[in-house]
Amino acid sequence: MHIVIGKARRVIVIGLAAFCAVAALSVWLFTRPGTIGLYRWGYGTPFIALLGLGAAALAIAIASARFPAAKALRVVSVVVSCLVVVLAAGVGGFIAANAYGRLPPAAARPVLPDPAAGIAVPPGRGLRVALSSDPHFDRDLSAHDARRRILRLAQEERDRGELDAFFMLGDFVEQGFMASGWDVVQSEVRELAPRVPFYALMGNHDAMLGGARRWLSALGVEPGRPASGEASARPSPYMWRVNAGTVHFIAVDLPWGPEDLSKAERAWLEDQLASIPAADFTVVLSHSFFYCSGYVDESTGMPWFDHADNLRLVAPMLAGRADLVVSGHNHYMEWIEADGTAWAIVGAMGGKPDPEPTHVSPGSVWFARGEYGRLVLELEPDGLHCSFEDDDGETLFERTLAAD
Repeated sequence: MHIVIGKARRVIVIGLAAFCAVAALSVWLFTRPGTIGLYRWGYGTPFIALLGLGAAALAIAIASARFPAAKALRVVSVVVSCLVVVLAAGVGGFIAANAYGRLPPAAARPVLPDPAAGIAVPPGRGLRVALSSDPHFDRDLSAHDARRRILRLAQEERDRGELDAFFMLGDFVEQGFMASGWDVVQSEVRELAPRVPFYALMGNHDAMLGGARRWLSALGVEPGRPASGEASARPSPYMWRVNAGTVHFIAVDLPWGPEDLSKAERAWLEDQLASIPAADFTVVLSHSFFYCSGYVDESTGMPWFDHADNLRLVAPMLAGRADLVVSGHNHYMEWIEADGTAWAIVGAMGGKPDPEPTHVSPGSVWFARGEYGRLVLELEPDGLHCSFEDDDGETLFERTLAAD
């Protein structure tokens, strides 16, 4: 009997090891940027299944201890527990080997200015910058030719002295933890736009399964000294402010939504908004949208329009204080006017167009699906001129935010 009980205890230990392996992998994943959003936005089944397998292994082990004479149940328990350990080790090892594998040399990075240095505009003209999002460089279904035209156009304008910077708002790659996608991003940008200053945000795909490390290596700028005019140093590499005379750009850490926006980041955002003179222009940048027309995703049932959490938890900080909020995430172009602020969607740098909208956002003024291009902001005497352009630089829609 003593021998049987000893075997039952060993079975429980093995089952507990299986559960701990799964739990450790889950804890690691959920402490990586973007994973909570991935779970909340309808992609939680693999996480639940993994935890369920660990719990099942432990439950079978405990059951075998209650029936010490059931030798077959102990065998099943050990087999199941070992399979779960192998699965957790395999999945974790695959993700870690990619997310924490080799990084390209610093020389492979595009031109990435320190946000604290600001943008110096040449005399004789106003600030002129371009913005776009969701290129998905490594996805087969992306419009690669359109993306390349956008990059070439930016370089041509930069060489003529007509473009001061390019803001890319996230989703550079399909799966952020894979090195191959980032190799494509860096090589193509260095080839087609080697002298264009880029400022980057991290999208939900970029952050996927530990991808933040690769995003930081490829495009991130670590927090440093406060920019001129900033109330405080930025709290993370995902939040920054760039001053360009009377135009101020503030990046917000919202890859899926506010899941990753820390208390320190919220306080920093509030400080920056409060420090900008009312007569200046404030442009807030985010990957995930606030107001946006859209659709209900067939596979998850989630509403990809008018982001409820962003509108409830973050938008009140911006509405009426930011002149313009520019986002990607949905693969459309759209101009919305609501709550005393203009909201622009520019997920048009090559990602496959999203479905035709079934919901039109209140305040939507102009909308385009299936167009690739960018949003160009130009400071003029009468205000900040905002122009959606296609990938050849032809104007699709324009609006001017009046100067105070």
